[in-house]
Amino acid sequence: MNDAYDFDDDEYDSADDDSETLPCPQCGQSIYEEADQCPYCGQYVTFSSSSSAFDNKPWWWIALGLLGVLAVLWWLVMAGR
Repeated sequence: MNDAYDFDDDEYDSADDDSETLPCPQCGQSIYEEADQCPYCGQYVTFSSSSSAFDNKPWWWIALGLLGVLAVLWWLVMAGR
């Protein structure tokens, strides 16, 4: 027998790994935080610590929301007369 390639399983324990994983925004698979591209779906990813309510929203969605708020305000003003 050749014992030169007898690896100790404890030596490669994943508990010592400092890399964190996050879900891919596109496919949801668990990928490393430092990854530039998802190895599962190929989508380029960026993980930002600051997120806004307007991130990844089309312009028309934001415009529709603003129109809704203005309609409610107009209704409140007209109901108070």
